[in-house]
Amino acid sequence: MGFVHYVLENFTMLYELLGLVVILGVSAHLSRRMKKLTITVVALLFLESVVFSLEQWTQTFEKLSLLRPILTAILYSLYPLILMTLTLLTETNGMSRRSLFLAIPWIISLPLFFFSQWTHLVVWYHESNHFAAGPLRYLPYILFAFYIVVFIVQNLRYFRSYTRMNRVAARYIVIGAIGGVLFYFYFDSYKDYSAIFTSSILLYYVLVYIHMARMDQMTSLLNRQSFYQDLAMESQNITGVISIDMNELKYLNDTLGHEAGDMALEVVAGVFRNNCKEKCSAYRIGGDEFMIICRNTNEFDIRTMIFNMKEGLKQTSYVCSFGYAMCSADVPMEETLRIADSRMYADKAAIKKDLEDRGITVHNRD
Repeated sequence: MGFVHYVLENFTMLYELLGLVVILGVSAHLSRRMKKLTITVVALLFLESVVFSLEQWTQTFEKLSLLRPILTAILYSLYPLILMTLTLLTETNGMSRRSLFLAIPWIISLPLFFFSQWTHLVVWYHESNHFAAGPLRYLPYILFAFYIVVFIVQNLRYFRSYTRMNRVAARYIVIGAIGGVLFYFYFDSYKDYSAIFTSSILLYYVLVYIHMARMDQMTSLLNRQSFYQDLAMESQNITGVISIDMNELKYLNDTLGHEAGDMALEVVAGVFRNNCKEKCSAYRIGGDEFMIICRNTNEFDIRTMIFNMKEGLKQTSYVCSFGYAMCSADVPMEETLRIADSRMYADKAAIKKDLEDRGITVHNRD
């Protein structure tokens, strides 16, 4: 195996990986954490392609080299590691206990892979360099399938509250990658899957990048542009809208500083996000203004959602005003939004009057 042969075999993949690194360098929407994870995936894919090529080279030896079982073990370990790293891209809470727990099957498998040449449990090789399978021969495939399921579930959770087109695009990328691997596995079991992974990651990165461009970076809710875009594109499915205003944000900024105001926005946005139903999307459309679009959701569910959000806000130091309106075929969307805003301002006035009657303000100023 020579360098030129390796490049010829993997040129498309190498070109895509290098291009992804270049794009990361000029990306303004992605967080530093996401960039680091993407670079890690790129490095793992490059390593996998090198290890795969080296392992193919060791197959040509007349006698077994210790290098071959080591390379095989590395390959078996890399595929689930790549999937685990990809899963972290959409893990909003970073490296959580759940992430560490999901790594346990991979960690347990490592000694089984690397000592299999002597234990004969997974795969091993005769002195004549011929392949042999042990009782755990399917462990690499089971492990790979497990992390594919984890990846799919994580992405379904990540995209569940966003637009249908986002979910369709995510499913296409995942199903395409899995279908490609299964296709090659069925017709050519010994195939390097790094090219499939690379193309899928590029598509996935484009999807995430577009999605991040739709996000409000401070609150991780969808932004104003996304709100008006979704109103226009999904008008037939929208059954209700909720208008929300955070009270006394200006006071927080003026007296306690913008850091306190930013923290307040993050806290209330978390309450909205945690209590938003699956068919609803939350948006930050202004400094202290939020909207929620509800798709195929009835009035009872919308009222319940507002109640849950108010209960969630009681666990914080902040208060928000709410107003909602149900959509109707004979009422323009602009009028529906106006009704929701009007009810929100009425709620805001009622809250202010109640607190003034009790001699306190919306936010605890002590």
